[in-house]
Amino acid sequence: MKVLLVATNREQSPYPVAPLGVLCVAATAKAAGHEVEFLDLGLALAPPTALQQALEVNEFQVVAFGIRNLDNCWAFAPRSYFNGVQELAGIVRHHFKGPLILGGSGFSVSPRGWMQRLKADYGVIGEGERTFPELLARLEAGQSPEGIEGVVIARKSDVPPTFLPSKSVERLVELPLPAHDLCRYTGYVKHGGFVSVQTKRGCPFKCSYCIYPHLEGRRYRLRPPEQVAEEIELVAKQSNMRDFFFVDSVFNDPRKHALAICAELSRRKLPIRWNAFCNPVGFDAELARAMAQAGCSGVEFGLDVATPKMLEALDKPFDQEEIRIALRAARDAGLPFAIYLLFGGPGETWADIEETQTFLNGCASANAVFATYGLRIYEGTTLAGTAVREGQLSPDHDLFEPAYYLSPGLAENTNTKLDYIARRRAEWSSPVDWCRPVTRWGQKMTVLLNVRPQWKYMRGYGGLMRRKTQ
Repeated sequence: MKVLLVATNREQSPYPVAPLGVLCVAATAKAAGHEVEFLDLGLALAPPTALQQALEVNEFQVVAFGIRNLDNCWAFAPRSYFNGVQELAGIVRHHFKGPLILGGSGFSVSPRGWMQRLKADYGVIGEGERTFPELLARLEAGQSPEGIEGVVIARKSDVPPTFLPSKSVERLVELPLPAHDLCRYTGYVKHGGFVSVQTKRGCPFKCSYCIYPHLEGRRYRLRPPEQVAEEIELVAKQSNMRDFFFVDSVFNDPRKHALAICAELSRRKLPIRWNAFCNPVGFDAELARAMAQAGCSGVEFGLDVATPKMLEALDKPFDQEEIRIALRAARDAGLPFAIYLLFGGPGETWADIEETQTFLNGCASANAVFATYGLRIYEGTTLAGTAVREGQLSPDHDLFEPAYYLSPGLAENTNTKLDYIARRRAEWSSPVDWCRPVTRWGQKMTVLLNVRPQWKYMRGYGGLMRRKTQ
C-alpha cells in the first residue's frame, strides 16, 4: 500500500524533538513491502499547507498520524495540542477519501478521546512496529482488522471505539533500525535538537504520576549494546550527525546495560556527543566515568523532589544518599548535569521546597536546576486516584484535557513564591524565567553558538537573568 506517515508534533520549546516513533514504524512498514512517504511537520513553516500539498500530488491509500503528546504538561501555561491535530485531520478529510489512522504515545495515553474527537477510522495503541503493518495487510486484503491487538476501531454514532490491549514487542533486536534516512536531522540540530535513540523500553519504577509504565510496560526489554552503537554509527556516517540523545525513560538502569552501552561506544571511538535522562539509582563514580569516556556531554536528572517526605509521597525509587552519590559522581567525572524538580505533590508545603533547596545546596552543584509545579494527571495512575479521593478531580473527569494536581499547601501565589526561592541561586530557574524575553534570547544564543547541552552555562549567566538576590 502507498502510505503517508505524518509526524504531527510542532512543539519547539525548549527545542524541537525528532520523531523517533514514526521512524520506527516507517521502517517496519517498509520492510513489510509498503511504499512509505514521510511528512515531518516538526519544522515546517506552514504545516497545513505542507500536508495539503502532499495529498494533492500523491495518491495515497492510507494516511497515518504520529501524535507525540496530548499537551505541553506545563501547569503554569497549559496548552493542548488537540486543535493543531484537529486542523490537520480536517485537511485529510477534505482532500483524502481513504482511512485515517492515529498512533503514537500521545494517542496511546487517551485513545478513545482522540478517536471520538477526530472521527478517525483506526488507531494503534502502544508500540506500532508489529501492529501497524498487520493493520495495513488487513486493509490491503479488504479484511476487517477486528482482533488485532492494540488496534482501535471506530464505531458509528456515539458508541465508544473498541480495542484489544496492545502487545509489546518482546525482542527489540528483531526490529529493523529506525528509518533515520527519512528525517532531515540538520534542521533539528540547527535549532538545538538531537538524533533520538532508544537503548531499551519499559520502566519498572512506580512513580505515582508517571505514564511510562502504562505505555511501555513495567519490565525492561533491552536492545543489544552492539545494535545501539551500530545505529548511532550508521547515522553519524550517513547523515554527518554528532549530537544524540538517549530517550529511554531512565538511561542508567539497569546499570549493567548502561555500562555495556558505554563500553561499546568507547570501543568504536565515535566522534559524537550525547545526553541522557537519568535518575540516582545505581549512578556511581564508575558509571559516570564510563559515560564521560563514551562521549556523554550532559546528564539530566529527573529528581522531581528531594526530601524524604516527598520522595515517599511520589513513590520515588531512590533516597537522599543516592542523590548525593549520583550528583557527586557526575561532578567528579566532569559531566555537566541539570536537575529537574516538579513541586506540588500530595502534602507538599513551602517548607518542603525550602528544605529541598537547602539539601541540594549541600550536594555537588548542578549546572542548572529547573523548578516547576503542578503534576499532570493521567488516567490509571496512582496520582489520579489520589486526586479523586481528595476532591481535586471528579471520578468521571475527562483527562484528555490537561488537569494538574497541586498540593493545597502551595495553591496561593505559586508562581511568585517559587520564583522568590529560585532567585536565591544563579543556577535555579522557575516558570517566571521561562516566559521572559531575555531567557528566550539566551536560549537562541546558546543554539547559535552550538552549546551542548543548552543549560551548560546556566550557573554562569544566571545573574544576568536577575537570578541571584539577597
